[in-house]
Amino acid sequence: MIGEHTVKSQRPRSVHDTKALKEQAESAKFMAQTGESGAEEWSQWSSCSVTCGQGSQVRTRTCVSPYGTHCSGPLRESRVCNNTAPCPVHGVWEEWSPWSLCSFTCGRGHRTRTRMCAPPQHGGRACDGPETQTKLCNIALCPVDGQWQEWSSWSDCSVTCANGTQQRTRQCSAAAHGGSECRGHWAESRECHNPDCTANGQWNPWGPWSGCSKSCDGGWQRRARMCQGVAVTGQQCDGTGEEVRKCSDQRCPAPYEICPEDYAMSMVWRRTPSGELAFNRCPPNATGTTSRRCSLDHRGMAFWEQPSYARCITNEFRYLQQSVQGHLAKGQRMLAGDGMSQVTKNLLDLTQRRNFYAGDLLSSVEILRNVTETFKRASYEPSSDDVQNFFQIISNLLEEENKEKWEDAQKIYPAAVELMQVIEEFIHIVGLGMKDFHNAYLMTGNLVASIQRLPAVSVMTDINFPMKGRKGMVEWARNSEDKVVIPKGLFVSQSADMEGSPVFILGTVLYKTLGLMLPSPKNHTAVNSKVIAVTVRPEPKATESHLEIELAHLANGTMKPYCALWDSTIM
Repeated sequence: MIGEHTVKSQRPRSVHDTKALKEQAESAKFMAQTGESGAEEWSQWSSCSVTCGQGSQVRTRTCVSPYGTHCSGPLRESRVCNNTAPCPVHGVWEEWSPWSLCSFTCGRGHRTRTRMCAPPQHGGRACDGPETQTKLCNIALCPVDGQWQEWSSWSDCSVTCANGTQQRTRQCSAAAHGGSECRGHWAESRECHNPDCTANGQWNPWGPWSGCSKSCDGGWQRRARMCQGVAVTGQQCDGTGEEVRKCSDQRCPAPYEICPEDYAMSMVWRRTPSGELAFNRCPPNATGTTSRRCSLDHRGMAFWEQPSYARCITNEFRYLQQSVQGHLAKGQRMLAGDGMSQVTKNLLDLTQRRNFYAGDLLSSVEILRNVTETFKRASYEPSSDDVQNFFQIISNLLEEENKEKWEDAQKIYPAAVELMQVIEEFIHIVGLGMKDFHNAYLMTGNLVASIQRLPAVSVMTDINFPMKGRKGMVEWARNSEDKVVIPKGLFVSQSADMEGSPVFILGTVLYKTLGLMLPSPKNHTAVNSKVIAVTVRPEPKATESHLEIELAHLANGTMKPYCALWDSTIM
C-alpha cells in the first residue's frame, strides 16, 4: 500500500551492544535537546524504480555524531510505489495450425498453415514473422479426358441419283492418366437429295475396310459398296457388292516369346510380347514415362531389357529448363544475358550430384543450347567464370559413369550431336569477344579445350591439338593417341579482291572417356571418338568462302571425327 514504510533495521547487537545503544540513544536525546549534532533529516523519496506497474521508492538519512555515538532509528527506508501507467505487453505467436489439404487433387498445388498472434497491449510490439506459410504439393498427374476434334466435312452423297445419305466423322484425342473417353457419337449422317434416277444402276465407291477379325495368325477384312440409280426399266449393276481379304498374317507369339509380368525398379511391368515396349510412370522425383522393351535372346526366348529413363526428367532439371525460357525471351529483346550466369551455376550444381536420369542429359543439352542462344541474342560476352562453368558442365556430363545414360538417351534423340553443335556455337561466341592472337585453354579432370582467335596471315604452320608441350597439360592428354591436325592451307584467303585478312576462331575439345556415340560426316553411322568438337569459323563478314574441314583421326584412319560445314553468309 502507498504510504506504508518498510523499515530496514541494523544488524543484531550483543548484550554489550544493546547497552551501548541505550547510552547512545540517551546521548542522541541529549544532543537533540541541547542542539548538538545527531541524525539529519530524511532525504526526498527517490523516483519509482519502474515506469509502469508496481515498484519501490527509497529515502535515506545520515548520522552525525562527533563523539562517536550512534544515532537511533533506521538510516534507510523504502516503500511501495505504483505507477498508474500500464506496462506494454508484446504480441505472442500461438502454435501453427496443421497443414491444409493440397489445393488441387492432382497436378501441382499448394498447402498452407496459419498461426494467430495474441495482440499486443498498452503499446507493446506486434508479432514478428509471417502469419501464413505455403509449400508446394503434387499428389498425382491430373487425368486428361479425351476431347472431340472438329467434325470432318460431309462426305459425298451415297448415290448420284434419287435420295441418299451423307456422313461426317470426328476424332477423339486419347485420354491420359485415367481420364474418361469422349462421350457422344463419332459419326453423323443426313439425307441428301438428287434428281430421280433414269438410267441403269451404278456402283457407289467402295466403303472402308472393316477391322481385322484377328490380331495375329491370319484374319479377315471386308468392305462393301452399294448399287444405286436403277430405274424401273434399268439394269442392275455388274459385279459383286462385297470384297474380302486376309489380314494380320503375322504369327501369334508363343508363350516363351512373351515377357511375363515382372516387378523391378519399384514398378510393375505387365505381360508384353517380344518386340514391344511396356510403359510406367517415372519415379516420384521426376516427370515423364519410363519404358522397358521385351526382346528375344539367341535361343528365341523372351527376356526383359533394362528400363529406359530417357523420358524421365527430375523436378530440379525441369524447373531450371522452364526458368531459362524467360531469359531466352529477354535475350531476344536484346536485354542483358546476366541471368544465364546463374543458370549455368545451377546446372553445374545439378550435374555434380551425379544422381540424374538419361532424360536429364537431354534436358541439360537443351538448357545449354538456350544459354548459348541467349548469349548470342543479347550480344553478351560470357565471363571467364561462365566459360569455366560451361566446360565443367560438359566435363560432368561426359563422365564414364554416364556412358549407359548417353546410350539410353541416344535411342530417342541424337543428343550427342546437338551437344557438339552447342559446344561449337559457344566457342564461337567466346572467340568473338577475344582479341587477335589471344587464346583460352581450359582443363578439367577429363576434358581439354582450346579457343584461339587467329588472323589468317599469322598461320604459318599446321595447327596441332592437343598441344603436347603446353605447361600444365594433364598427363592423360599429353599421352593421348588422339590428335587433330588442321592444315595451314585452310587459312589461306580464297578471295583475291577481299580487303584485309580474314580472322578465324579455332576451337578444339578433347575428352578422356571413350564411348560417346557420334556421327560420321559421310554416312552418319556411329563411331567412337575422343575428339568431340572441332570448329573453324571465319569472323562474321570476314569472308564469304564455304569451308569444308577434313580432319585426320589417328586412332582410326578410316573414320573422321565430328566436323561441320560453316557458311558465313548464313551466320
